[in-house]
Formats: sequence, C-alpha cells, structure tokens
Amino acid sequence: MKPAKYFISIIFPLLLLCCDETGTNSGNTVVGSPQDTQISNLSFSVDTTYLDVSANRLVAKGSVKNNGNAQVNSPWYVEGQFYTDATYSTKIGGNTTKIGVPLSKGQSTLWTLYYSSSGINVNSYPDFGIGDLRGIYK
Repeated sequence: MKPAKYFISIIFPLLLLCCDETGTNSGNTVVGSPQDTQISNLSFSVDTTYLDVSANRLVAKGSVKNNGNAQVNSPWYVEGQFYTDATYSTKIGGNTTKIGVPLSKGQSTLWTLYYSSSGINVNSYPDFGIGDLRGIYK
C-alpha cells in the first residue's frame, strides 16, 4: 500500500506538471526533435509575420496543404523555427501549435505560431524570419 501512496502523492503531480501544453513558448520548446514523426507531402505558406509589442511576442501566420494521397489525422502539429531576420542564419527559438482537424488530399488549414522568451528581447527582432516549417505527430 505504501508504494501506491508514494506514487499518488509524489509521482502523479510531477507527471501532471511535465505534460503542460500551452499555445505559447516560454523559450524552452523543443523543436526539430527526431522523436517526432514528420508528416510528408505538406506544403507551407507564410502569409504574415509581425511583432506583437503589447504581448511581447513574435507571430507568424500561414496555411498548410496536404499534397499527398494519405489523410493527415488529428491531432497533429505545425512546427517552426524563428530567426533574427530573413537571412535565416541566427535562430532565436521555435514553437509548435496543435492542429485539431484532419486533412484529406488537397485540403488546407490555417496555422499560427507564437514565440516569446524571458531570455530574449523579441522587440529587437521586428524583421524576424520563420522557417523550418514541418508537420509532425507527437
């Protein structure tokens, strides 16, 4: 009975804390992980990028299209990396956003990625770039 008490009182709360999924980035989101399953035959377009000064974050919006024959099942994620500018030579971080709709062949959906960090002043990068976009299953 004691092991069950230890699990409930110590391990279970730790598991809950480790599994927090939010739509914003606190500067520590892991992107580009080989543990994620990349979804093939997706094409991405970036429609707009801007610095949201009031929220102290970078915002990128666009769309993704399924060009393959296989359906993309939900949930899945769009992942991208943020760069200091459009030369894409210096990365400042990355983030993912959960997509809750499946995509059949030829279908598209919209996505939005946000980046903020307590360690990086995003206001210094109003001309940031967004790249390395991919669809993944976690």
